[in-house]
Amino acid sequence: MDAHQLPLAGVEPDAPRPNHHLFFAVLPEPRAAQAAADLAQTLITRHDPQAQVRAQRLHATLLSLGWEPALSPRHLQWARDAAQQVRARAFSLRFDRVLSFRRAPQAKRPCVLCGPADGQQGFIALYEALHTALWSQVRGLDGVPHAPHITPHMTLCYSRQAVPEQPVPPLEWTVRRFVLLHNLRGSPGPYEVLGEWPLAD
Repeated sequence: MDAHQLPLAGVEPDAPRPNHHLFFAVLPEPRAAQAAADLAQTLITRHDPQAQVRAQRLHATLLSLGWEPALSPRHLQWARDAAQQVRARAFSLRFDRVLSFRRAPQAKRPCVLCGPADGQQGFIALYEALHTALWSQVRGLDGVPHAPHITPHMTLCYSRQAVPEQPVPPLEWTVRRFVLLHNLRGSPGPYEVLGEWPLAD
């Protein structure tokens, strides 16, 4: 399970193939999105010409709610109710290096943007607030589990060729909202936005 993914109650091991993914994320401003897409294309040209940039899908995942065989109204309401409880301030998010995450053998590796800890404090605070809001609604728990460690990042593309860690021109923008996204497995288009919530100025 991903470090920032919550388990979905009621999903059985022998259930139909999960094709629907709900997750919270922050989206780059247009200028930052264009800079990230341009950087991705440069890296693809240099390391793996067969990789693809999907500019309309650029985001930084806050927290995944997992995959389901069908989009559940109950889980969707759970997510929206939790998001309404979050109180966090707008923040600056900064990425300044690129690298490839490890994956299973033969699998394509995510080429991602990462950044310094002092450029991601607001992101971590929002993640922790959202984690607390979600778990506080799970019945039968004695307290809220500690939020697992995460590495804030933005995936630029997936490549069979690993990209060595290297500095890149800083990419920074002010995050003023967070969103709930729906990903349908195999869909080539943008994610479906199922909710968005502003952050305090």
